[in-house]
Amino acid sequence: MKLNPKSTIAILTDFGNDPYLGIMYGKILQINPHANIITLTSHIKKHDIRHAAFVLANSFKNFPSQTIFLVVVDPGVGSSRQAIAAKKDEYYFIGPDNGVLSPILAENEDSQIFRISIPEGVSPTFHGRDIFAPAAGRLSLNYSLKELGSRCTLQTQLTFIWDPLVSEGEVIFTDTFGNIITNIPSSLNLELNRNYLVKTSRTKRVMSFKRSYYEGSDINPFLIVNSFGTIEIALRNGKASDTIKIDPSEKIRILSVNEKEKKRIG
Repeated sequence: MKLNPKSTIAILTDFGNDPYLGIMYGKILQINPHANIITLTSHIKKHDIRHAAFVLANSFKNFPSQTIFLVVVDPGVGSSRQAIAAKKDEYYFIGPDNGVLSPILAENEDSQIFRISIPEGVSPTFHGRDIFAPAAGRLSLNYSLKELGSRCTLQTQLTFIWDPLVSEGEVIFTDTFGNIITNIPSSLNLELNRNYLVKTSRTKRVMSFKRSYYEGSDINPFLIVNSFGTIEIALRNGKASDTIKIDPSEKIRILSVNEKEKKRIG
């Protein structure tokens, strides 16, 4: 059987190792046994919509066009928030209207957004299984968006802190290597091997900017541009997060510093 171009479904959740992700796979396969399902990640920090939105927005263009992204990071499950299905730039997105899709959809006036019709008898605690997974399965069988529901607009917008005038962004998450991921873009154009002052509400520390992990220190945390194209704090062969305590959503600034200031700060 030749697969429909929309048969690839990439799932992003905060379910971790619990069975809920596998149950969603099963629900999709009941509808489309030939669906190609992959897990983008099931280890988003619990209930962390900003983490999920960042990962999705910085990952989806690495997939073939027509891929369906099914996102279930939904601390408001059972509330009046919309369940939506949308299309942008030849990609499809399904998930709660809680801000997790807004960094992608709100950028483009051409985004097509539909409110998914909710069948009776769905669980108020598992919309991933009863609403979102069936919608993804049907979409992968070439259902149109309008067959899933009615046209709508986003109810919830999510924006990230980024002020280029003062080089201030925010910490998004810490990965499994202990790298501290920020949303500060590489367009900040830090100079290789130059020292910079990294400031948060609890931290003031001088760090050098490096090109690769290999060139960095295994003693002193350093700055680097990661594969998302944003600045992160890293430690070679170690965890920067064990050395510097910074929480997700915390504001962070990166400022130039000269050698005199470096000695004064220590």
